[in-house]
Amino acid sequence: MTAKFSVICATADQRERVLRECSSPPGVAITVHVGGARNVLSVMQKEQPDVLLLDLDQPDESAFELIDAATQRIPGVLVLLVSADASMAALKRAMRAGVRDVLQAPLSSDTLKLAQDYLRDARANTSRFSDATGEVHAFMSAKGGCGATFLATNLAYLLAKSGRRVLLIDLNLYFGDAATYLTDRKPPASVVDLARQARRLDFALLDASVLKVRDNLDLLAAPELPYQLEDMTADNVAAMIGLARAEYDFILLDLGRTMDPATVKALDMAERVVLVVEQTLPALKDARRLVTVFEGLDYRKDKLRLVINGYARGALIRPEDVEKSVGLKVDRLVPASEEAVLNAINRGDPLPRITPRDPAARALQQWSQDLSPVAVQTGKSWFSTLTRGM
Repeated sequence: MTAKFSVICATADQRERVLRECSSPPGVAITVHVGGARNVLSVMQKEQPDVLLLDLDQPDESAFELIDAATQRIPGVLVLLVSADASMAALKRAMRAGVRDVLQAPLSSDTLKLAQDYLRDARANTSRFSDATGEVHAFMSAKGGCGATFLATNLAYLLAKSGRRVLLIDLNLYFGDAATYLTDRKPPASVVDLARQARRLDFALLDASVLKVRDNLDLLAAPELPYQLEDMTADNVAAMIGLARAEYDFILLDLGRTMDPATVKALDMAERVVLVVEQTLPALKDARRLVTVFEGLDYRKDKLRLVINGYARGALIRPEDVEKSVGLKVDRLVPASEEAVLNAINRGDPLPRITPRDPAARALQQWSQDLSPVAVQTGKSWFSTLTRGM
């Protein structure tokens, strides 16, 4: 099937250069226009292209507003911006306007081939994994500092290392910093940016919004500043998680402690809610309050998992005391290892990667193995080697 590309150039000279120098990839029919952002809607309506490439050198705010209005009216077109400004700030602003990506100017034959790849990936992503149902695990600290982010990020790393596709979504909208536990690279977009595009949400948009942390591990970051959160509705959060379930084996949610509608929807969609506590009285009191909230939401006890992080064997408050106070059985103990954990956090590296034999790292490795068992191929023993041929 022939794909339809519409190209809009800002000037007649740009249009002539594109017609003269750019060759159409096989299977693509291209029309080239002059006009800029003001023509986006009319071209979409008239030609109904699969891909629209907008060749603008330095788009201003009014151009993005025109693009946004057009993509809201006709959300099914894959829009790519070709610009001299391919900075992170430009990309984020473009994505808020419904643009899938910003490609480096000038527009060339390679640009058209890349656009064809975008379209091919978008179509493939729309159809694949339709029957997949990734597991959703939500992490919440009973009290600030209990370590839910540390556990979620390190577990995400280990699950990805085992070969499972993992997405970590940082839904702590006010103080989320999950990205810093895994990398020093800047995310291309935030969960808020994606929520603003919920009406255009598909696999390609999700893929363009996540930070590729490592093989099999993607991260959808919290916003840098807690502004413009009105788009973080329960419906938009449900759409994001629902889409992710069809693409990933595991979706780990790092939640804040604000029980707003978006957080409750995320908790509703989780197969497991991991409540993280420490062996302190304030943490246990807050954990009991959260369990009461969960009971009010009609969550079954088997949906909840109580984890003691920073466990110390000789602490005054014992695991049985935690269970009695919170009203849940302790599911898992992650040993205290303050120096190693702080070193990992400060380096922005997962603990099992830099100190795999640390007790806390080993507890996390066991947790990952329990969630995603890895088959171990049995080799020949030393005895069978010695007796071979006997």
